[in-house]
Amino acid sequence: MNIGTKIKNLREEKHLSQSELAFELGVSQGTLHNIESGNSKKVDFLLMDKVCHFFDKDFDYFLDEKYVNNVHENNGQVGQHQNNVINNFPENFLEEFKKLVEQNQANEKIIEDLKDKLNTKD
Repeated sequence: MNIGTKIKNLREEKHLSQSELAFELGVSQGTLHNIESGNSKKVDFLLMDKVCHFFDKDFDYFLDEKYVNNVHENNGQVGQHQNNVINNFPENFLEEFKKLVEQNQANEKIIEDLKDKLNTKD
C-alpha cells in the first residue's frame, strides 16, 4: 500500500473530505488529490511531518513494509539493490532530521505568537 492510499484511508476513517484535510495540512485540495491517487510520486518531508502529527502516526507507518525489513548499510549512500534498500545515511540522521523538524515547529509557534501580539497592539 503506497503513501497516498494510507493517507486516504486515514482521512476516510476520520470522515474528512479532501478539502478539509488539505486545509488542515496547508496544501491545496489538488495537491492532496494527486498524492492520494498516486499521481504525485514525491511527497515533501515537511508535509509528511504534518500528516504524521495530524494522524498521530510515525514516519514508519507510511513506509512500504518490504523496504522497512530489508535495510542494509552501504557506506553513506542510499539506493536499491535486488528489492532491498541500501541505507548509507549517517547513523543519527533520523534523530537529527527530527530535531530540525521540531525546531522548525517551535520557530513557527514563536512567529505565530509574535504575530498575535502585534495584532493585539493594533
